[in-house]
Amino acid sequence: MSCHSPARLGLVAAALVALAGCAVPAAAPSSSWVAPAAWSVDARPVAPSDPQVSEAWWRDVGSAELAALVESALRSNRDLHIAAARVAQARAGIEAVDAQGLPQLGFAAGAQRGRDSSANPKSDVVHGGLRASWEPDLFGAQGLASQAATLDAQSAELAQQAMRVAIAADVSTAWFEIQALLRREAVARDAMTTLERQIEVARRRFEVGQSSVLDVDRLIAELRQEAATAAQLQGAQRARQRQLAVLTGDAQPNPTLLFSDAHTPTLAAPAGLLPAELLERRPDVQLQARALEAAAARLGVARRDIYPRIQFDWAGRKERLSVGGASASPTLVVGYGVSLALPIFDGGRIRANIAVHEARTQEAMAGYEKAMLGALADAETALVQLAAAETTVAELEQAQRAGADAASRSQRLFEAGLVDLNTVLDVRRSHLRAQDALLQARSAQWVAGVSVRRAFAGGV
Repeated sequence: MSCHSPARLGLVAAALVALAGCAVPAAAPSSSWVAPAAWSVDARPVAPSDPQVSEAWWRDVGSAELAALVESALRSNRDLHIAAARVAQARAGIEAVDAQGLPQLGFAAGAQRGRDSSANPKSDVVHGGLRASWEPDLFGAQGLASQAATLDAQSAELAQQAMRVAIAADVSTAWFEIQALLRREAVARDAMTTLERQIEVARRRFEVGQSSVLDVDRLIAELRQEAATAAQLQGAQRARQRQLAVLTGDAQPNPTLLFSDAHTPTLAAPAGLLPAELLERRPDVQLQARALEAAAARLGVARRDIYPRIQFDWAGRKERLSVGGASASPTLVVGYGVSLALPIFDGGRIRANIAVHEARTQEAMAGYEKAMLGALADAETALVQLAAAETTVAELEQAQRAGADAASRSQRLFEAGLVDLNTVLDVRRSHLRAQDALLQARSAQWVAGVSVRRAFAGGV
């Protein structure tokens, strides 16, 4: 420890403060990419009074079961538990970094036995005391490190928020798909029942010579296909239930209730939300923005390694010396000083470290721009899929109504003796196929609606 007069220490500190005025604070580089002023697709608003996107948008469906499943997932999902632990780690990291800029105080003690030469008796030295040190943040390196740690914590919180949005959307998607699969399985069972009746009719007609065995074989093959379809739908339903169990943190999948057929839920596109507003609310985009700012802050820390460093030290301790078994009175030793370190030659280590952080900042910039492009692409893709699904559902609803009218008309004609039973059953099967197609289209519409809400969600 070097000792200097207070006047000399003051001159050194004043000189370093003057040098600190030349330090330039780090700033995140600005992106040359600009968000478009409008969407390239028609984001049709639903109603002027409709909120843009509610945080608990799954409640708009009107299903208590779906709301309970989503809220259970937001409480118990293991990925969210991991994300929460990462947030806690990042927040603790802020305290660890900030502590490095505070004065440090420690206790040190030791004992030593030895002698200078064989002629001298052995001596014992025992000492113990306190040592304090402090390195002032003259060039802002400590402040930038603290800023980077704070941005890391914000990134962890945004990552947690983005995961909450994704979990809510995944639960909603799985639940809607189960709803469609349950209905499609019921339609497939009705089709199997209809085919079984047609097979009976075909066999009776074959027995009286009014048809060939080919008609029976054809209907049996169609029955096997319907049975296979029903088995596939049931398997897909169980797989989605297992997915729900994982998302909600349950060991076993929960039974899923059907919502009323009289209530067909819709998740429409948000009203009046522009691309720039979307980028401001998306947590995954803001996450990349914080990562870019943190990379710029760490670049600033790396650049400040070329500046001199000053450290103030103080130590006070008691020593006791024993020579040849005789112990001297303890003495008090107090010292203070200032040290200055300035890199002159390090083999290019500092410059290489700066180059590494410059490259990381460019990587973070590319990640930020990619996140913006991806967010806009997600939103527009979801809007296109929702519009296409709505059009498909509208057309298939008309086809389903026409099929229902045809089935009703064929039944009346059969009762009047104008058509045979086989014709009635054929018309009914056509109606069931139209119902299945409509259910598939509604499933696509529900999933697209969830995708839209997921793409535009700013938080959950």
